Parts: sequence; C-alpha cells; structure tokens
Amino acid sequence: LALCASVIAAAAPRIPADALPTWLAHSRPAWTHVLTAAAGMFLMRAALTLSTPVDLIDMPGIAGSLGAALLGIATALTASRNRTIRAITAPGLAIGYALVFSYDTSSALIVGYLIALTCWSIRLTAHTLRLALPHTGTALRRLTEGTKS
Repeated sequence: LALCASVIAAAAPRIPADALPTWLAHSRPAWTHVLTAAAGMFLMRAALTLSTPVDLIDMPGIAGSLGAALLGIATALTASRNRTIRAITAPGLAIGYALVFSYDTSSALIVGYLIALTCWSIRLTAHTLRLALPHTGTALRRLTEGTKS
C-alpha cells in the first residue's frame, strides 16, 4: 500500500487538468468501507478476547458473527466499484463471513479484506499512471509488437 501511495504521489502532478475530475472520483477514499471493516474487526477481536463491549452483553458468538458480517460487507464494497456487483456480493460475503467466523478463521477473514484493499490500491495506481503517462502505453505496445516478429 505504501508503494502504491508513493507512485500515486509522484505521478499525480502529471495528470492533465481535463482528466482531474475523473481521477478524483476514482481516488476518493472509501472511508465508510474502512470504518465498516474497522468496526467488524473490533467486534471480532472483542468476541475472541471477551473484552468490551462483548463482556457487557455476554454474547460473544453473536458479536463475533456481526463483526465478521461487517467485515464481509466492507470487503465486498472495497473489491468493486460496480453497484450491481456490490449489491450481489455484499450479502453473500456478510453471510459467509458470519458463518465461518471462529478463532481459527478470523485472521483469514482479515487477510481477505486486506487483499481487497490492496487490489483497490493497485487499480488506483494503474489508473493514475494511465492518466499521467498516456503515451507510455502506446510506446510499450509498439515495443512489444516489434519484438514478436
């Protein structure tokens, strides 16, 4: 993620002014998704360690499953920009994450979210580089087409 952020910071000043609104729409951070994931991880951790707020309600299974469902929703929202795909995958991942939540699977669920977040970052980096360096793509295509013969 840090490497992607560094590349974006270096390439963003080269983006043409007419392409900035599109790039800004793509680069807008998904704070609601991050907050949903953080709340889910908090509830999962609280359920596994029996700490606050789970110790107050005395239902660690429900709190952990709710946290896993929130993490599944955040994963679906982060993985795609298409609303239809989000609407289909969010309930499926929420139910799936809630069903498989346990001490052994909690790390895997968090890694799944981190993979989705990394893919989002890589997509944003690629989009930034395409806008900042538009002629590089044609030069690379010419170079690769020339080596095939």
